[in-house]
Amino acid sequence: MKVLVLGLPRTGTQSIADALTYLGFGPVYHMREVGKNNHQALWIEAIDAKSKGIGKPWGREDFEKILAGYEGVADFPPAMFPKELIAAYPEASIILSVRDEDGWYASMMSTLWHLHTSRPADDPSPMNQLSRRYHAHCWGNEFPKNGRACFREHNALVREASKGRKFLQFQAKDGWVSLCEFLGVPVPEGVAFPRSDDWVEYKKMVERQKKRGAE
Repeated sequence: MKVLVLGLPRTGTQSIADALTYLGFGPVYHMREVGKNNHQALWIEAIDAKSKGIGKPWGREDFEKILAGYEGVADFPPAMFPKELIAAYPEASIILSVRDEDGWYASMMSTLWHLHTSRPADDPSPMNQLSRRYHAHCWGNEFPKNGRACFREHNALVREASKGRKFLQFQAKDGWVSLCEFLGVPVPEGVAFPRSDDWVEYKKMVERQKKRGAE
């Protein structure tokens, strides 16, 4: 494991993951890997151990059941385990992906929270079960009320847990230079920094729904 990107979702994690891969720090485990590899049950096990005390807390051997072969992690679910991953992978550099709080809150509301509240509570799909645990653990299933405070607390926790380690606080909008300096690699010439977002089409759908509701 070379790089832990431990910022919350909607902080440019996908763009950063794609940038790391381009720079040779891949593959990177991002949320898109969960369903692709049917890892939902393993992450649920990890969350239940952390939030409910079911089973033993996860360490490196446990995380390797999911992360073996990856050189980086980013986004949810890994970002739910900052202290655990920092301890499990002492060789890894740490990046805290951030963005302005208002922009983050609005983005969360129109993507992860919107999807979560649109799904039937009894949806038995593995991804929904994982999503429900995520929202319950991170902000008590009340993102509009608790999300902002959790954002600040999470970032503070990562900064504190990263003391003594190679650490960078980074915004995707800053581009290649500071990231490459941190990683000790050349800045790509003539290559735009990735601007990746799996939620683009979903956000467009949400906006269409809002417009129809206002008519």
